[in-house]
Amino acid sequence: MLLKIVSFIASIVLLFTSSVTMPDKSEALAEVLDSLSENRTADEINGAGGTKFYILRPKSASLNEVNAAAFGFSESNEDNYAAFQSALDYCSQHPQTKLVIDTGTYYFKNINGLDANNCTDLLIEGNDATFIFSSTGYKFFIRNSDCVEIRDLNFDWNWKESPLASVVTVQNSNADTHTLDLVFKDAEYCDENNCLMAITQCDPETYTFGAKYSSKESYLYQDATSIKSVQKIADNTLRVAHNGCMDNFGNGETYILRHFVYDGTIFSIRNHSRNVTFDNVSIYGSPGMAYICEDNCSHFQIINSFIGVNPEYKDKRCVSLTADAIHIVNTDGCFNISGCDISGMGDDAVNVHDGLGYVSAVNGNTITLIASAMRLSEGDVLAFKNKKFEKTEFTAKIVSVKALEGITKEVVVENLPEGVSEGFVACSTECDSSNYVIRNNYFHENRARGLLLQSSNGLCENNRFYKTMAQAIKVVMDIEPTLWQEGTGVDNLIIRNNTFEKCNYSDWGSLIEIGTNIAGNSAETAVFTNVEISSNKFTDISSTLLRADNINAFAFCNNTIDTGEFFDKNSIQGRVQFGKYCSNITYKDNTFVSSGFLRFKEIAKADNIYVWAQINSQL
Repeated sequence: MLLKIVSFIASIVLLFTSSVTMPDKSEALAEVLDSLSENRTADEINGAGGTKFYILRPKSASLNEVNAAAFGFSESNEDNYAAFQSALDYCSQHPQTKLVIDTGTYYFKNINGLDANNCTDLLIEGNDATFIFSSTGYKFFIRNSDCVEIRDLNFDWNWKESPLASVVTVQNSNADTHTLDLVFKDAEYCDENNCLMAITQCDPETYTFGAKYSSKESYLYQDATSIKSVQKIADNTLRVAHNGCMDNFGNGETYILRHFVYDGTIFSIRNHSRNVTFDNVSIYGSPGMAYICEDNCSHFQIINSFIGVNPEYKDKRCVSLTADAIHIVNTDGCFNISGCDISGMGDDAVNVHDGLGYVSAVNGNTITLIASAMRLSEGDVLAFKNKKFEKTEFTAKIVSVKALEGITKEVVVENLPEGVSEGFVACSTECDSSNYVIRNNYFHENRARGLLLQSSNGLCENNRFYKTMAQAIKVVMDIEPTLWQEGTGVDNLIIRNNTFEKCNYSDWGSLIEIGTNIAGNSAETAVFTNVEISSNKFTDISSTLLRADNINAFAFCNNTIDTGEFFDKNSIQGRVQFGKYCSNITYKDNTFVSSGFLRFKEIAKADNIYVWAQINSQL
């Protein structure tokens, strides 16, 4: 009865509401497969709204085989960098090569990264071998290459030389003296010489990132004054004096202490590389990320692969990576992440976006941009959005770029339109990380978010999300001027047939979030269009299920919502809430298993009375 009353009232309100035009749907990418050479095969990837593209792979039987051992690659080497780089150089000079690695464990100590440059039709057959690194930085570049596959290969970090992270329990916390003791679960990692880079509360039973309803943490490396002194006072205990940044840490609380954060990456795919495949590749440890895909690379995939703590050491190690697992930025899109198991990272599982520049000053044809991860090259054309993040017709070609302090750049352009001013946002028209599929993966037990989906034409389906510390999925355009600037808007995104269990474990707001942040304010327009969340199953929900804003043409349908018994019962648990800048919302056929008194949780909340009416008239 309550739902019928609410629906009736909403329908009356709608009589006095002007409608907003439904946005057009962009034309789907539909690649045509040209005739393949005898050295290649192709994987057809079908995505959102009829999107289709192909990722080419080298055909093993057609390649010339060479063994890495022929270049001096050996388990007995203290450092295999020179030997394996020689093998890669050979592959660069000899297209259509299958490079075979004998099963074994191989160590790398060189600070330089391996470089597969200008390779064509290259297959690296790993035979379940393991590469172990002990130096920070980028470890394996793929540059200027086409049709490269790496398969059946493992990568790990040398924890014996320097652990990535430690589990610690807080004792003797004293806010008056700004001191505390960190008692190490594993005494062998208790060393006052190990860097204290970041510390995040964790589950005291599973030692995974994030405590139930709590996520105390401090990014110590961001402030040089954070740590005043570190003294080893017992075999398993460090006494730490700090600047007050850990005064809220309570005695008996358990934390993951990272000794590295953004200090390295296993794979960097760049320089317009295309048709790159990682198949059955396991990454057990990195002092930063597993993959960075950037610099206009395209048509790449990570399939049937594993990112997580090495099962052999699951009782001794608490993290796999100290930062993101997969970071995709300023590419030409067309990628596939499928059949993977990804967990234990110190940051997001997958972050897909293109960089932005925040205009902080304008002087003639010179603009000052705050841009942490944006493509800025001479000859590139910039497009601009206004302070409300509305699209404009303004464009300008870059003449020169000069780095200033921090992430600030001085950019000189040809004929800057008069309307461009401080507070505008600049986007590069030279990259677009759209057209992707994320399917049949298991994302679990990592710090921060599961997926950050900030590019268009995406399909996220049949994935399992379990116990992500924060939002399982975040669709965002996010500008923190001094830190990061990400996301140019999203059109045509489908999130369907996924399962979510105990996600947003530490309650960072909502389980799924769609919205904007421009220096602390929301955009005043629809940045996201044609988004669908359908046929998903949500169980054990800690918080608001969905918070959405800045969206035109959104469907939330046929989902099953069961708040469960694991988290404390509260009035917002499992609720759906919309902001002021929403329109053309379809909200129907959702099943709320435990919707509360009079099924009130099925009634969506909204910051705007007309948005509220549009949604709840469909109950």
